[in-house]
Amino acid sequence: MTKLSPQTLLGSLPTSFETGPEWLRALRGRAAATLREQGLPTKRTEAWRFTPVRSVANAEFSPEQGSAPSLTSPVPEGVTARSLRQVLEAEPTLLEGRLDLGGPPTHFAALNTALFSDGLWIDVPAGVAIETPIELVHAIPTSSERGVAYPRVLITVADGAELTLIETYAGEDAGQLTNSVLEVDLGRNAKMSHARVHENAGLQVGRVDVRQDADSNYRSTVVTLGGALLRFDVRCLLQGKGAECQLDGAYLIDGEDLVDHHTLVEHQASHCRSRQSYRGIVSGNGTAVFDGIVVVHRDAQKTEAHQENRNLLLSETATVHTKPHLEIDADDVVCSHGVTVGSLDEDQLFYLRARGIPEDLAHSMLTYAFLESIVEGVSHEPTRARLREALLTRIPHGDRVRGFT
Repeated sequence: MTKLSPQTLLGSLPTSFETGPEWLRALRGRAAATLREQGLPTKRTEAWRFTPVRSVANAEFSPEQGSAPSLTSPVPEGVTARSLRQVLEAEPTLLEGRLDLGGPPTHFAALNTALFSDGLWIDVPAGVAIETPIELVHAIPTSSERGVAYPRVLITVADGAELTLIETYAGEDAGQLTNSVLEVDLGRNAKMSHARVHENAGLQVGRVDVRQDADSNYRSTVVTLGGALLRFDVRCLLQGKGAECQLDGAYLIDGEDLVDHHTLVEHQASHCRSRQSYRGIVSGNGTAVFDGIVVVHRDAQKTEAHQENRNLLLSETATVHTKPHLEIDADDVVCSHGVTVGSLDEDQLFYLRARGIPEDLAHSMLTYAFLESIVEGVSHEPTRARLREALLTRIPHGDRVRGFT
């Protein structure tokens, strides 16, 4: 078999798409056309101006690595988990209209749409409530060549159904690129709890699109434990009356790592509620970016939406760029947003020091508590315990803090 030469990301786009159902070929073709017209983002692209991806856009990568995630837990009874490739070959009409449910993709999401070769479709039928979480691991292997993977996951949770999903992105190779897309379609009164853990030392770009029907509930907890370059976007479309979403995030950054979280919540129907709470600790020469947008459309009366981003800087060379903001076109709403960037609370430090706790240990205890409040929102206890341990191993004196938890 002929070995394909490394190419740039845009250079790997084919001139035409010859396989798959007609609707998929058209979808891929539109994504490729958008990329050729717009290119990948640069510093002039407003939403990407703090995330330098020029080195990624200009680099050459070997062809796609294996991109299908691994199921590390049994599929619960009543749920189906199928390969996207197999469904597209055998029953392609089942997926028509379900890929790119968030609208026409751009930039890296468009690249995934054009080039993904396989993925996973998890379907929860109406009325099925799954108590046991489904766990997925996206592990990028170490390689002597720079490679790229395009993981694709589709989650459909029908009316009245419930699902807990736990994802882990892992990898030790700083030269590998993961460009992932996950799509969630929630029916009426459907519920989903989604925990996502980033433990990938390499380059990572990820996007989650969520479409919500009436009275549905989506809760996301994202824990980012560093990364040479990570850009993660979450977009929730509250399309049905009474839909709710909660987006929580915790990030711990050191060294030269750069982590960029973007959120977009669109209130398109009335009586919907959303809440966002992201917390980050940045030290060394690390850089954190948070950009959160809430859009309230004209018909979305009785909206309630709140945003919060809090950051701790533990070194003089750490950097935070944060911009939570609201775009409101309705008059009967309750909305708020706030941001803090600072150091540890001196009163809390004094309280601990007054009780005989050494200063360095007091710093570590407060640092751990700052992020643990987000981790506690994860509904699955074994995952909570794993995340607590991950935080303790990454903060100074974590072994001593463990004795106080």
